[in-house]
Amino acid sequence: MTKQITDDLAQALWETLLLHSTKGRLRYGDITAIACEFGLTTKAVTRVWKKGIRSMGDRVAAVVKAGWSRRGRKKSLQSQTRPRTTEDLIEESVMLEIMKCGGSNTYKIPHQHKDKLRNAGKLPTTLPCDVQA
Repeated sequence: MTKQITDDLAQALWETLLLHSTKGRLRYGDITAIACEFGLTTKAVTRVWKKGIRSMGDRVAAVVKAGWSRRGRKKSLQSQTRPRTTEDLIEESVMLEIMKCGGSNTYKIPHQHKDKLRNAGKLPTTLPCDVQA
């Protein structure tokens, strides 16, 4: 049975591994026994052991964290996301090109450099339409 490792469980696992180690080495079968004791896989126990040894090698106090909180989709602040106002502008420009071609599908999509216009604050909300189109 596998389960999600919390920070407290990872810290308890690290302390148990340290108690079983001698001079930074574990005896054969210790990882398997500790994995059965905590109800984890040997791979999870090995990952916690290697992470702890790596932090001890850097002469940093070994605080072993689970790392599961960093997984998944990253949350972005609402102020950092750009509003989706350019789709209407794209649709208008494509419709203008279709009308210029007389309704056929041989039109070319115009590139408007929307990023540059948006950064300069000159992005139009509507496009001018010719009367002849």
